[in-house]
Amino acid sequence: MTTTYAAPRSPDTIPNPLLKISGTGLTTHDGTPVRLRGAGLGGWMNMENFITGYPGNEDAMRSAVRKVLGERRYELFFDRLLSVFFADVDAALLVSKGLNCLRLPVNYRHFEDDARPFEIREEGFTHLDRVVELCGRHGIYTIIDLHSLPGAQNHQWHSDNPTHLPSFWTHPHFQDRVVHLWEVIADRYKDNPWVAGYNPVNEPADESGQVLPAFYDRLATAIRSVDPHHLLFLDGNHYSTEFDIFGDPIENAVYTCHDYARAGFARSTGYPGHTDGVWIDKEQVEEAFLRRTAYMRKTGTPI
Repeated sequence: MTTTYAAPRSPDTIPNPLLKISGTGLTTHDGTPVRLRGAGLGGWMNMENFITGYPGNEDAMRSAVRKVLGERRYELFFDRLLSVFFADVDAALLVSKGLNCLRLPVNYRHFEDDARPFEIREEGFTHLDRVVELCGRHGIYTIIDLHSLPGAQNHQWHSDNPTHLPSFWTHPHFQDRVVHLWEVIADRYKDNPWVAGYNPVNEPADESGQVLPAFYDRLATAIRSVDPHHLLFLDGNHYSTEFDIFGDPIENAVYTCHDYARAGFARSTGYPGHTDGVWIDKEQVEEAFLRRTAYMRKTGTPI
């Protein structure tokens, strides 16, 4: 059986695909409305154990593989894994399904070593460059998402955190490194109109609620000193569910709610049904969504 995919869309077919905010939606810079419909490339440049099936956080997994295979075969193994994880045929498949956006979660360890902070590893961009360029050829926007930050921005395995302590928020050193890394990333992709924008911190969990708003202000200033045009996709606190700690919205920024329905987790007994002792049905799901997106409706910004 032969599978036929839709023909790739050339970036040349859209005069200026670079996105900007227009009221509660997005448009290209020539005013054409755009609605992003897409997926996330989870498990690729940020390995998440619930996606890929291995036990533990990514750094521990990689260390174990390196110990078994040795340095040379370790490098070959992971280069091959990242290469075949997403290729041209996958981009064509997304287009054939009517999708136009791919969020790219990345781990900071590709670009910087903890033993040599602030030294950028150029080779770490090899696969990110490849997929950003590949998606652009197919008319697919990409969102670059820093999913794992030095010191860990939340308590969980998906930020490559082996301690369950989000130390990022209490150590200015980690914050300085992230600002520097984003300056580098923004400079690299500032002229690429098929990059929809930057998602600087995935699912922050600032337990004090005091550090995150000021850090976003600092980060936005730093990024826009290098790249004044691309969108910022800013997650709310407590795993992108709470936005009431923010004041006026940052210009040309999308505040991104992560609206996982509790019944979608493995511990659910069914839907409608009880999850963690709470009855989950359509009404409850709608209530949670409206509560989590109140900030966007209040500020008239995109959801």
